[in-house]
Amino acid sequence: MAAPQGPFCEVRLLMVHRYEPGTVKLGSAALAIEHLGRRGKPVKKMRLIPAEKAFAFARKLQGTPGCTVSVI
Repeated sequence: MAAPQGPFCEVRLLMVHRYEPGTVKLGSAALAIEHLGRRGKPVKKMRLIPAEKAFAFARKLQGTPGCTVSVI
């Protein structure tokens, strides 16, 4: 298998799981799942974005009440 040559960027998926206010996340299903695109706005389909941006958006959304952020 050939190793990639030249500069390349790792890509990731960023998902936000939203829960109803006042529910405990343990064992409950998410009310809505959002996928974020390159500009940090919700998009309909999963989009690959650069890892650097994905982790920056995740740090920004971390600690928001009623949601969990996943970078895959």
